[in-house]
Order: sequence, then C-alpha cells, then structure tokens
Amino acid sequence: MGTKIIAIRPAVLSDADRIAELCVQLGYNASAEIMKRRLQKTLEKADTAAFVAEQDSFIAGWIQVSIRDAIESGESAEITGLVVDETARGNGIGGRLVKEAEDWAAALGHQTVRVRTNVVRTGARSFYHRLGFEETKQQIVFSKRLLSET
Repeated sequence: MGTKIIAIRPAVLSDADRIAELCVQLGYNASAEIMKRRLQKTLEKADTAAFVAEQDSFIAGWIQVSIRDAIESGESAEITGLVVDETARGNGIGGRLVKEAEDWAAALGHQTVRVRTNVVRTGARSFYHRLGFEETKQQIVFSKRLLSET
C-alpha cells in the first residue's frame, strides 16, 4: 500500500463495517450491526463528528471528536476514538485525522482538544507528544456494566 492519502472525509453509515474491523485491532469487538447503530447515532449528533482516511480507496483509519460539556470545566473538544490500520501506521494518516478533528473543533470556537489513551498504548503517547499534545493528567477509569448491548 502506498503512502498517499486520497481523502479525509466525513464518515458515512456504509463505513461501519470497516470501522468495526479497525476497532478489533485495538481490542474493541463489536459486530457490524452494533457498529452501524453506534455510527448512526454519532452521525445524527451536531456535537460530534467522525472522519475516515481513505488510502488507495481503502479506509485506513478513522477518528471521532466530540464536544464534552461538564459542570466543573465547561465545554471542550475531545478525541473519543482514533484507529489507523496497523499496516498503514507511520504514514501520517493519524496526524491528518487529528488535524481534521482539530479543524472541526476550532470551527466551532474551541481552543483546546483533549484526548485520553490507555497507558498500555505507549506508541499512542509518543504519537500525541509528536503532534504537540501535553500530558496534563493521569487517572483511573472505573466501569460497571448495567446492561448488555444487543
């Protein structure tokens, strides 16, 4: 596969199958049907955007950015998901996707973009450092399943 990125464009519902495949590479398993439902909800929101990178007519990565509104800190833009196909990493695709998310957030008037990454993803940490992100906080995430997703 070459290094030329043909396009970065907004995600569409027909991208759901490929987005699901890419999620598996980071350990997030979701069926194509579940991913279609998730993506449909995302595409309907004005405060969230999803973009894909096409490389040689192949979706090589995706990113989701959302506006988060919290009582304690107000509104901010946050990258809530980013995956680049393991065979296409190191070609600038992730950086291009992040830039697209930053541009989207800036167009809405946001001055800061945040991102969270699992501490075991050491490559992600260095990736975000290279893009000018600064580590501002470490935290522990707790999760409790209430219902199963169908």
